[in-house]
Amino acid sequence: MTTYELGPTKRYAPAERLLHGKGVQSALGAGEAEDWIRLDRRVHRATSDKAFRGGRSTSWVRVGFRSVSAREIADWDQAPYWQEGTGGTGAPSWSLPPTESEIALGLCHGDPRVRAAALALDESAELPASVLPLVLIRSADTDERVRTLARAVLDRVLGDCDKPLPRQLASLAVLVGMRRRYGVWAREAVPGRPGALSDEALTHLLTSARESRLAGLTAAAMYGLPAMEQAWALAEQDRDEGVRALGVRTAIRLALASGERAVLEDARARFSAHLDRDCAYGVRLNTFATAVETGFLTADDLATLAAGHRYRKIRRHACAAVLAHPEGDAVLDRLLCARDTFVRSAAVGRLRHAGRGDELPRYLTDLSGRVRVTACRELLAEGYDLRAHYQTLCADPATVVPAAVLGLAEQGHPADAALLHPLLRHPRAGVRARALSALRMLDALPDDALLPFADDPDPGVRGTALSALRSAPCLLRGMLDSSREDVRARVEVLLERNREHRRGACRRCPSPSPPPRRPRAAKLPAESRPDPGQPSLTRPASYGAGPGAEDPLPPWLRPPR
Repeated sequence: MTTYELGPTKRYAPAERLLHGKGVQSALGAGEAEDWIRLDRRVHRATSDKAFRGGRSTSWVRVGFRSVSAREIADWDQAPYWQEGTGGTGAPSWSLPPTESEIALGLCHGDPRVRAAALALDESAELPASVLPLVLIRSADTDERVRTLARAVLDRVLGDCDKPLPRQLASLAVLVGMRRRYGVWAREAVPGRPGALSDEALTHLLTSARESRLAGLTAAAMYGLPAMEQAWALAEQDRDEGVRALGVRTAIRLALASGERAVLEDARARFSAHLDRDCAYGVRLNTFATAVETGFLTADDLATLAAGHRYRKIRRHACAAVLAHPEGDAVLDRLLCARDTFVRSAAVGRLRHAGRGDELPRYLTDLSGRVRVTACRELLAEGYDLRAHYQTLCADPATVVPAAVLGLAEQGHPADAALLHPLLRHPRAGVRARALSALRMLDALPDDALLPFADDPDPGVRGTALSALRSAPCLLRGMLDSSREDVRARVEVLLERNREHRRGACRRCPSPSPPPRRPRAAKLPAESRPDPGQPSLTRPASYGAGPGAEDPLPPWLRPPR
């Protein structure tokens, strides 16, 4: 009988080649780390149906426009399975002794009893060295007995072998180590050995599939491998957000582990560019949190981000981080000059803690209400008379500032309106506009008193007066004939908004009760109907000709009765 060797065709996957009895070397070839993972998943998926459901698994291959069964190519019913014996005993259905392909299939089997039986062959020295990668995968198995047996085999093998074996298993151990529940043992047992994970293996992982790239970055950060440029390349160019985020975190940890000033400065510059260029907002926030937690950014770096970064959340997270930094008080001046009101307010709230409480009164006239409120809160804690301070600022029209006018009204004393009324005629438009707003806050200026200010020469004062009249449509309609074009346009907008608001309010009101219906007209009595025998201009001659008479017109052409 002539036998023919199976060639490397595309139809036969490594799992099918093992099923046909080929050895591990012939089925898998060189066997990269990803190939072993795929082999394990393929065999496990193909044998799980028979192991747990007792059914027959059939693989289907799409050929053209029809689906044909390929059982003659991959009949997984021929794979080893667990045979129940008498007295509760059992054994796998393989040859005695089992062949190399049967042991490999058993190590990947969906039934944990078959996997454990394959690992137990190590006690009788029947476990070939070619299946050690599959044993390494079993060290992270979900079954406790299988994990224990696999780890015992690896402890014995790795303890007696030389350096080449850990190098061969290092890439696979890194991939297995990514399994959350039980993969830590494999990652610490093999790649943790000195020189186990070579630069070539790390480069291969970082240029492979997504799972391999994540595993390579994790291993580089854990063991301090020289992969700084590769990590930054992935962080800047990879399409996957998770890979980019892990690349930045890995580069940060490698830069901190190096301890070199030049490396740290270069990494901080590239990190700042990453915060500006990365297209995913979540990646930026995630990597920024890592940089803060690891102490990668200095207080100056955080102050720069808090004062001038273009993204609001990063500015505010950086502000919180720099204020919690041990050297945060040294960069308060940069935060006090920031454009973001949240950053300025947080810095003002830090002044008293930094021993600079005497600088708080100058922020009572800040343009931001948030900053003024923070300064008032800090000064009230020291017993400062805020009302007297604002009255002093507003008493002299020559030195009054617009923010002081609002600050006085924010104290909430109606008696201060007498001090604010003269400011309505102040030569500075900003003071006049703030005086209008302040008097409205104190309910000291009625609506009809705002009409003269709608014709003020300054557009800011006119806008403030018109905005205050937005709830008085009757007064607004009187300004539709104003000589100023911007006033007419603003009045039309406010009237339209008022109309829409009233429509919305009407929609929210309960629906009115429906009007009473008119009573239907009473039917004519039978004796008032015309005599069928009399001629009619609107009725055919056969209408009501008598009982049993048939109408020659179809029903849809008959006149209504």
